Amino acid sequence: MNLTDIILLACNNLRRNLMRTILTILGVAVGIGALSSMFSFGKGISENVSSSLETNDIFTGLTVSARDIDINGLGSRGSAMEVMGRKVVPLNDSTIDAIAEWPEVALVFPEVVKPASVRFMGASERVNLKAVPVEMGGFAPFNAIKRGRFFDDNEEQSVVISKSLLAQMNIRIKDDNTNFAVGDNMDEIPLDELLGSDIEIVTKVFDTDKILESLTGHRSSGMPVKDQTTKLKIVGVVENNSFTAGMFAGGLFLPAETIHDIPSIDFQDLFDIMDGTSGKFGKYNTAHIRVREHKHLKAVKIRLEQMGFQVFSVGDKLDDIERLFMILDSILAAIGTVALLVAVLGIVNTLIMAIYERRKEIGIMKSLGATQHQIRMIFYLEAAIIGFLGGVIGVLCGTVASQTASSVANSHIGRIIDCNIDFFDYSWLMMLGAVLLSVLVSILASIYPANRAAKIDPLDALRRE
Repeated sequence: MNLTDIILLACNNLRRNLMRTILTILGVAVGIGALSSMFSFGKGISENVSSSLETNDIFTGLTVSARDIDINGLGSRGSAMEVMGRKVVPLNDSTIDAIAEWPEVALVFPEVVKPASVRFMGASERVNLKAVPVEMGGFAPFNAIKRGRFFDDNEEQSVVISKSLLAQMNIRIKDDNTNFAVGDNMDEIPLDELLGSDIEIVTKVFDTDKILESLTGHRSSGMPVKDQTTKLKIVGVVENNSFTAGMFAGGLFLPAETIHDIPSIDFQDLFDIMDGTSGKFGKYNTAHIRVREHKHLKAVKIRLEQMGFQVFSVGDKLDDIERLFMILDSILAAIGTVALLVAVLGIVNTLIMAIYERRKEIGIMKSLGATQHQIRMIFYLEAAIIGFLGGVIGVLCGTVASQTASSVANSHIGRIIDCNIDFFDYSWLMMLGAVLLSVLVSILASIYPANRAAKIDPLDALRRE
């Protein structure tokens, strides 16, 4: 027998019991589809979460403070009792300048935050005003502004508004389908009308008239504070999602010098005066540091802590995150492997049944000169065809099911986190590997049946028949 004869015999044998062959192929398809889907899910989650983090400041950003950092409040606080027993290094301009000279540090700037209310299009919302230097235009999330632009200089009389703040004010950009806020009462505004519009910033300042009245003995109702309104122009809209970190998670962003022109009561200074810690922590509450690469993060954090600073960073937990994804991938791969093993047992069962059904046929072929190797090749080829068809069907069905699952998940989750996540990562290389794995596993499953068929004694087979 030549190779053509072997191929024809294998195909005819599979067609002979078509229903059993189809069921075996479907078993392989289920196993390969499950395994490839599980693998692509683990790979997709790992890569998409990592890429989302890498495009923000999770992996390379640190928050440093002379105070004890309040993680829940994303701020810092300190009292006389808290500083007892540890070295306190004031966070001043000179300290920040010294940190900026470190070769591992790409950028460092003080985090100046002022509480305020903003009014725009008849809506009002409480917000934190956040100072951002013009150098941050080269870093996430401001290097990816698609609507408008970032600041040109640190004294520009403008703001960059976060899309999350617009959503809180029930405002959405017209023709923007990615807004995560939902509801029928959203006010729409074209992008060209939003950019260049004035936004009113309302802050609290001391009311000198009421203070003077109280000093002269006159009683006045209410606290000695009043509203101060400042108008600035909106020049850009920055995207925010669930992976945006720290001070960049939302709010209203102002140039580093412009924010100092907005009058506001510094409540932290008042608390320091009452606690008796005024001047102990320095000019700034916190500072943001961006290292050049993630590998520098841990060394910079250790150096800052040795200086006496309190440091917070999500990026130093990257090893734990990667370990978690590795465990997830292993669990999902184990589930898929179990499904594939069930398919392997189906192939073994199908081929063993074929031996009993074709015992006389095998005896005749061996009597006519067929070698054991040729008999094995027939069974190997049958298994390879089953594995190939099952692998192709499994990959195609797995891809369709994965895309459907991603669409359904994003229809609910995407609106919440303001971005669509590809939960499954199906690449051509992965699909090709899944098909090859299916063929290989099927051939391995056929080794025992093929050896049994090859060892059949032709005289015994013909005598029994």
